[in-house]
Amino acid sequence: MKKNLRIVSAAAAALLAVAPVAASAVSVNAAAVTSVTDLKTVTLPANDAKVNITPNVSLTTSVPGTDIKAALSASFTATIDGTTATSTFEPSVSSVDMWYNTKDANGNDVRHNVEHVSDVTAAAAGTLFKVQLNQVSLNFGTKNANKDITLVLPNENGNHFGSDAKDVTYKTKTDSNGVAKIPYVVLGVHAKNFADPTVVAWLNGTTSAPVTAGNITLYAGSDAGKMNVAQVVVQARKNYVAMGAKVADPTNNIKEALKAMNIDVDAQGWFVAPKSFTFNLTAKSDVNDATATLPVTVNVPNGKDMTVPSQSKTVMHNAYFYDKNAKRVGTDKLTRYNSVTVAMSTTKIGDKTYYEVIENGKATGKFINADNIDGTKRTLKHNAYVYKTSKKRANKVTLKKGTEVTTYGGTYTFKNGKQYYKIGNNTDKTYVKASNF
Repeated sequence: MKKNLRIVSAAAAALLAVAPVAASAVSVNAAAVTSVTDLKTVTLPANDAKVNITPNVSLTTSVPGTDIKAALSASFTATIDGTTATSTFEPSVSSVDMWYNTKDANGNDVRHNVEHVSDVTAAAAGTLFKVQLNQVSLNFGTKNANKDITLVLPNENGNHFGSDAKDVTYKTKTDSNGVAKIPYVVLGVHAKNFADPTVVAWLNGTTSAPVTAGNITLYAGSDAGKMNVAQVVVQARKNYVAMGAKVADPTNNIKEALKAMNIDVDAQGWFVAPKSFTFNLTAKSDVNDATATLPVTVNVPNGKDMTVPSQSKTVMHNAYFYDKNAKRVGTDKLTRYNSVTVAMSTTKIGDKTYYEVIENGKATGKFINADNIDGTKRTLKHNAYVYKTSKKRANKVTLKKGTEVTTYGGTYTFKNGKQYYKIGNNTDKTYVKASNF
């Protein structure tokens, strides 16, 4: 039975470079190109070297006044059932073309072919170039032989298969060796001039005034308090623009910000809106890869109060942080006799109770053992003295057998090698031998 698979290109990318474009072998019997340094027909290098293409996208321009030359490289990968294949060039068969488009008076594309990589100068920085890889293949191995597959390119930068510039899919079938042959694929890449010092600046979308932080106000719908991520995206893009750069889709940033507040977002983008939340807008320049981030606070007048009820407690014994599965989180700890803000009630995890730590009115997902705060009630099996050190008593009190005493946290080992529990909800040095319980 034939298997129809849908393959997503992991990095249908183009890297134009005087730097090498590597390739993996078409078959074990034929030498593959290891580097290409110009356009047109790919030829076999003298050393017959073999190098896999890396999943990168880059096109750098020459830099005026220096010996820095333009650089180009191109690659893409795809995966079937855990096997990843990289695009492969075949000597004397494969070739590479490159061009960029401009618009004529009627708004139609006018193609300008690039004959040599060296033609890409600093003036072209930011320009979208198209790189066409002709007669390339993907070797998925014999275990994926004779399979019908659909290759899918990222729908960006004008990537496409075939003559239709909108066609980002290509249906084919692997041969008996598991090799899928592709007549040609076009990959888009912006030329970069990394020597360009231009930075990205955020501006108010209405006044064009520079801004370092943003604020927008939106209202949640009805009593349910629902809002959609798309509403936030539209308003943010309307209010703020990045000069000299493209603003990335902030959808995931918004979802991550809400997730950090323990607010769920459903598959359609709906969530219960809090009174306010902050996310980041990000922008990146096509000219030199300069980036900039703008924190945007969304205010929702009719949003829900998401503040978690909390209380302040004193830590009576050094306490580590744990996650919801009672696994230690990092190496930080709360030291004894300091205060901590925690949830109003404890949480049972396994056979122990914990307090969840609250910060800025939000649950953190970090827990501390309640024994380090509230202590544990223990009954004395013997009369016991209260000690200040291993040699000195804290007072003249004798705790009688059968008395219930609250101890805090684990035991301390004194200089005499014996173990003691801290007792007393205070900072006094008051300890009782653990052997008395």
